[in-house]
Amino acid sequence: MKKGSVILVFALLAGLFAFCTMRWHKAAENSHGEGIALDVMPELTWLRNELNLTEAQFVKVRKLHASYRPKCTEMCRRISEAHERIEGFAAAHRVITPEYKAALNGHASIHVECQEAMLNHLYETAATLNPEQSKRYLEAMLPFALDFTYSESGTLYAR
Repeated sequence: MKKGSVILVFALLAGLFAFCTMRWHKAAENSHGEGIALDVMPELTWLRNELNLTEAQFVKVRKLHASYRPKCTEMCRRISEAHERIEGFAAAHRVITPEYKAALNGHASIHVECQEAMLNHLYETAATLNPEQSKRYLEAMLPFALDFTYSESGTLYAR
């Protein structure tokens, strides 16, 4: 029993150390003006390299990405809540009740709102690029924002 307690204490200490290290790292990033970790993620580096962005363009794209993040995070939270609500109704009912239907409609509404916000963000980002870069950016990103895979019949390769 004592061995289990020692392992538990070491696991808790390791978790605490990892937590503190990540908090320190995030605080250090913010104090140097680099922004939060998401704002320097690989997709921005990929975008910079793939589209051969100038430094000025990259700064604009990074700022747009950082300013969109809170909205995206909030939308993800709301979608998650809508999913949980629908899952609760699905598990509890075998018929569509008025409340269940309202939850389904709310879920659809949140998805539309999220998709619209994402499309606006993509178009705003594309507007900071030259025409060729903008075209390539939208060709790469619009499929993710439009994501019709959940509503298509057959396979994804049917086209």
